[in-house]
Amino acid sequence: MNELLSIAEAAADGQAIRGFAKLMNHICALYTCGESSSVSELEGHELAESALYVLGLTGETAQQTLGLLASDDIVAIWTQKRSELESRIPGVMELWQRVIAVMPPIRNIALRDTLASIGRLPQAYDTFFAAHEVPASIDYPLSKPLSEQLKGLDYVEAWLARLLEEAQFLARFDADEMTAYLGAWCPDYRGLLINLYDPINEAWRAGEIAPRLE
Repeated sequence: MNELLSIAEAAADGQAIRGFAKLMNHICALYTCGESSSVSELEGHELAESALYVLGLTGETAQQTLGLLASDDIVAIWTQKRSELESRIPGVMELWQRVIAVMPPIRNIALRDTLASIGRLPQAYDTFFAAHEVPASIDYPLSKPLSEQLKGLDYVEAWLARLLEEAQFLARFDADEMTAYLGAWCPDYRGLLINLYDPINEAWRAGEIAPRLE
């Protein structure tokens, strides 16, 4: 965050800093229900991270959207951007439903709990004060980790898209055969934090398991 604000100050001759201060005063007033504009250092840092995420001032889009902080009505822009972020939630939940529909019935606690947690996203996601946080407990590991630059809803959306690809691959195989193979490969595959795609993919490449005939 400090790096972004330093760039903004140099690029906009302080106007961006004044705009960001105005926005933070507004957000802090909402956060404290108008009783005060003063928050702790930790709270202020998290609120600032949330605001920057809503505006698109994090990750790869930071440089392109830096000028927003110098806007005459940064609060209105933040409000609009926050509404746009919320409008993406139904699409993310549709992606979640597709994953559930495609994923074979392989019991794995981390996968089950992660998908259940994402299912509560519409109620859990706080676009006002914690938009940058991942609004779910995602413990199930993907075959290939996502970029560490992804935050908030962007992370969940990318995670689900990657998991859907893995689920579509697993759906090509018989669930009972996969369960038997996984049980032999790792007796506690249900309880451990392991990815299910990797061992099935390796077994398929080794000719130890074959897709169902269409």
